[in-house]
Amino acid sequence: MIVNFHNIELESTEDAFRPTLISEECALNAEFKNKKVLDMGCGIGPLAIYFAKNGAAEVDACDIYDKHLELTRLNAKRNNVSINVIESDLFQNVTNKYDLICCDVSGVSKNIAEVTGWFPTEVPKADDTGSNLIVRVVEGSPEHLKEGGCLNICTTSFSNIEEIESTMQNSFPDKWEKILEKEVPFSKRLIANIDLLKDEMYLEKNGNYFWIFSMYKLSK
Repeated sequence: MIVNFHNIELESTEDAFRPTLISEECALNAEFKNKKVLDMGCGIGPLAIYFAKNGAAEVDACDIYDKHLELTRLNAKRNNVSINVIESDLFQNVTNKYDLICCDVSGVSKNIAEVTGWFPTEVPKADDTGSNLIVRVVEGSPEHLKEGGCLNICTTSFSNIEEIESTMQNSFPDKWEKILEKEVPFSKRLIANIDLLKDEMYLEKNGNYFWIFSMYKLSK
């Protein structure tokens, strides 16, 4: 199947994670032009390809899931861009330093991920806090950023924001900020499973329910 990401056509499959609203916002809010960029948790390659097509100097993309690596290579070729694709469990096999690391790994707690249908069965998911993967990326980023480099990372209200922000402060003391926050309407599946959610995971306005997506910029 073909999916469209900011006018970029990408090949996808039922067992791969397809680009979301979060992916689209990551692309629009990243300062990547003329920079060496790492797309952390690249999925089928939307962000890496977007960066490569729109002025990044050099792009690496990493993921732990074989299907994602295969589709990122295929989609890079399809869109005539050069991307270095790395099989890696987060930073495990990453050796370079970057001007920008852009991370869209799961910030959704495991039980919510299972009921939303957002994640195909084989795609790696966060733990019950929804924050473990994000915490690992924040902690590992400083040694993979050039001086003056930045990490862009996304969270949702389905994860432990307090733990994530505490980790940001420990790893990037007073050099992080929230640059975007959006309220996203619940899907029918989320509404049907609202009993699984803690009160702090969502907002209710006039009988409508919303979860919160946030994007942060952390500077070295």
